[in-house]
Amino acid sequence: MRLPASNKIFDTSLSFILNVVIAYIIVVLNVGLIRTLLGMKRLFGEGDLRSAYNEAIIEILTFLVIIELFKGFVEYFKNQRISLTIMIDSALVFVIRELLVSLYTQGHTEWHLLASFGILVLCLGIVRTLAVRYSPQDAPRQG
Repeated sequence: MRLPASNKIFDTSLSFILNVVIAYIIVVLNVGLIRTLLGMKRLFGEGDLRSAYNEAIIEILTFLVIIELFKGFVEYFKNQRISLTIMIDSALVFVIRELLVSLYTQGHTEWHLLASFGILVLCLGIVRTLAVRYSPQDAPRQG
């Protein structure tokens, strides 16, 4: 079956756009890595070591969240569908980051906030388990 010329133009354009976006993602990740590494100066400089340590932890955790999100984007570009497991992984990393940032910046966290985080992580874990268990890749082929 031959594709109309407009479909070929669309596919070529989409491929070009996705390659540009992936190149942009690589640049952003490199800039983020450099920024995170430059933050190490605060650890070795003069000043409050505790706040420098807290900032370094927050920077690293934020960078991990960005990496997870970009993994989801690249997975979408490859398979032309959103991977639920990668999106849930991104959400889990983000929730855990928020919890750790809360603990590091405040030194303590209220019980209801901890319970909320716990319930959210549990729900995301259950959804991720179900997404892996009932993956569309494992479904029997129709037709």
